[in-house]
Amino acid sequence: MEKQQIIQLQMIEQEANQLEQQLKLVEQHIFDMQKLTEGLNELETSDKKEILANIGKGIYIPAEIKSKELIVEIGNKILVKKSIPETKNIIDEQLKRLIEFKQQIIEKIGEMQEEMNMMIKSEKTR
Repeated sequence: MEKQQIIQLQMIEQEANQLEQQLKLVEQHIFDMQKLTEGLNELETSDKKEILANIGKGIYIPAEIKSKELIVEIGNKILVKKSIPETKNIIDEQLKRLIEFKQQIIEKIGEMQEEMNMMIKSEKTR
């Protein structure tokens, strides 16, 4: 195998590894969004007046539920009031985009693996 082909294979492999890391992040975001939806479903159907609110890094504080209207950040630190169903719709849209992106990454990784296989096969037939 020529040095140029080896370098090209290494570059493709490196890019595929980066895509696999990106895929793991996307899968984690999908999992987090699904858990958020589960939490909203529980909140929506619950009659509880108090919850444990996560303030970050696994630290919780007891909080009284005064309203089921949520304050949602829509970007750039802009906060708006949303109902639980409205918030779930926003999450569903984000989930759809994440799942589409995940599929694109998987397809790209497959294309790269196929390209690497073709390069290796063409070298063997020489």
